[in-house]
Amino acid sequence: MNNPVELPNGKILNIVRCVALIPSANTSNIGYDLILEGYSSPIHLEASDASALKQILQLEQDRKITATYSAWDKDEQLRKNQKAITLLAKRIEHNQNMSEEELKEREELFEEFKLRIDASRLPDQKLYSQS
Repeated sequence: MNNPVELPNGKILNIVRCVALIPSANTSNIGYDLILEGYSSPIHLEASDASALKQILQLEQDRKITATYSAWDKDEQLRKNQKAITLLAKRIEHNQNMSEEELKEREELFEEFKLRIDASRLPDQKLYSQS
């Protein structure tokens, strides 16, 4: 995908390849260094060009965000997720009505799970135990 833009001084850049825009470290050249993918050295941009490029990049980002959100339909998503929502509601209800025996059994299973997980990890990479 090509996305060329023309800066105020006439430079034409493909902003798809833009990696970074950083203030110039060289004190004699006030401006910015543009780092592009595949280029071995940065391209020096004057402050006006850098400002224009920042605006272009912000517009591009806003356009992507707008396209993402405008393409998403909340009602359609809820319709697609009805089976999962129903199953989740049943599971929540079951967990709220769980007997003391079942709660204790689940706790024991979880404790056993934690021991097994930590037993297979290095001593300084335990998830559940201190040692």
